[in-house]
Amino acid sequence: MPGKYFEIIVSGRQLAWFVAAVAVLILGCFGLGVIVGLQQAAPAPPEPVPVADLTSTAPAFRTPAFEPYPSPAPAATLPPIPLGAAPPPTADAAPATQVPEPPLPTVVPPTPTVAVPTAAPALLGRWVQVAALSRKDQADGVRTRVMAAGYTAGQVVVLPASAGKYRVRLGPFPDEESAKRVAARLTAGDFPGAFVVRE
Repeated sequence: MPGKYFEIIVSGRQLAWFVAAVAVLILGCFGLGVIVGLQQAAPAPPEPVPVADLTSTAPAFRTPAFEPYPSPAPAATLPPIPLGAAPPPTADAAPATQVPEPPLPTVVPPTPTVAVPTAAPALLGRWVQVAALSRKDQADGVRTRVMAAGYTAGQVVVLPASAGKYRVRLGPFPDEESAKRVAARLTAGDFPGAFVVRE
C-alpha cells in the first residue's frame, strides 16, 4: 500500500514570523518564572507592633508658671539744683581730706672707703723672746713651731733687730707673772733660750 506524504510549503516571511513567535513565547515563560521565583524568595513583611498608649503612662508635663521680675523701685527724685550752686553733699560721701605727699628721700652719695693699713701689734708691755736669728727664713720657721705649740699667729711676731738679726717674740702679756709662766713652759720644751723682756 503506497504511503501518503504531506507537503507543507512555508514561505520565508512565514518562517520568520514563526521564529519570532517562538522567541516571544520563550521569553514570556522565562520572565514569568523569574517573577514567581522572586515572589517566593521575598520575606514576608513584619507584623505591625501595636504602639502602647503613652499618654496614659507618661507623666503630665507642666509648663512652669512665668514669674516676672519685680520692677525696680523708682529712684528718689531730687530737687533741681540752680545754676552756679554747688551740689549738696550726700550722706554716703565722706569729706575729702587732703593727704600730704610724702617727702622725697634724700640721696646720700656713698662715701669712698679707704683701706686703712692694720696697725702693728703693740710693742709696749711684757714679751717672751723665744730666739734671735740672723736669717729671716729661720725666724719664720721658729715662729711656725711656736704656733704649733698652741699659740695664735697674732701672738707670735718676728721683729727685725740691729746687726741683721730677727727676733721671735711671743706676747704681749698683761703682767710679769703671765710672761714668766709662758717663758718657763717654752724653756722646758723646745725653746731653752726663752726669757722675759719688757719694752
